[in-house]
Amino acid sequence: MLIGSMGSGKSHFGRNLAERKGWQFVDTDRVLESRFGLPIAEIFKKIGEKAFRRAEMDVLKKVCLYHEAVISVGGNFPIEHRTLKVLKKYSYIIGIRAAQFRIVSRVNRRVGKRPTMDYSNVNAFVHAMIQSWKPVYKQCDFVLDTTNGRTYDFIQRIEDELDASDVQFKARRQPNDTNDVDAKEAAEDIQFNNQQSRKKEISEAVSKRAMSNKIRYDKRYKQKTSNQTNKKGKAHSISKQRTPQGGNGYEKNRNTNKRRRRTWNERRHKSAN
Repeated sequence: MLIGSMGSGKSHFGRNLAERKGWQFVDTDRVLESRFGLPIAEIFKKIGEKAFRRAEMDVLKKVCLYHEAVISVGGNFPIEHRTLKVLKKYSYIIGIRAAQFRIVSRVNRRVGKRPTMDYSNVNAFVHAMIQSWKPVYKQCDFVLDTTNGRTYDFIQRIEDELDASDVQFKARRQPNDTNDVDAKEAAEDIQFNNQQSRKKEISEAVSKRAMSNKIRYDKRYKQKTSNQTNKKGKAHSISKQRTPQGGNGYEKNRNTNKRRRRTWNERRHKSAN
């Protein structure tokens, strides 16, 4: 079970760890969204903090009984001591943390998506949040700092820690081979949550790609406009250079043409006489 403040990277590393080990991945925020049929921020606004905490606790009590599962717990509130004590009976608790500047950077990527975040003063909010999580990290079985490094290295460190621990993980119950109703419900919930997580990943990737394309288009448009302006300015400067100082090039050419026509008319008149 991965716990920690919002923006620490629980969902990202939990999903990668589950994929590496061939386990199920469960995000408690996605479970809540599937139950209420609303985004997590809308749920918090609709039912309030107390009801939200109770709903989150109900989800934790259920998912902590899953076998061969990596569970990412929402970081909206620090987990209470008594709750963490109960969870440790059924799960190996890994605390995920990061430095303030890193969390601020991650949080700002998804403005408005985190229900308890004060976006008017992100730095102050994140600082207070980190302080409130410090006592919780002290009770974890293992703590991982994700401020700097590669995802592969972080997952390897977690795997090494799990292998070195004395914890024996129970094999996953197969709903097809048993009449266990809880196992069937768990499998259905996990399948739905994985589908929702995948849809969310695809949506975020599409949005990111669209934004990247827009930035590239804007850069090309600005560059093209700049080049056209430079060409116009260059042509204007060349025409100025060709114009005699203190005179008008157009007037000079017109006078020259007049003289040529007058000379030609005079010659034609003489030849006629």
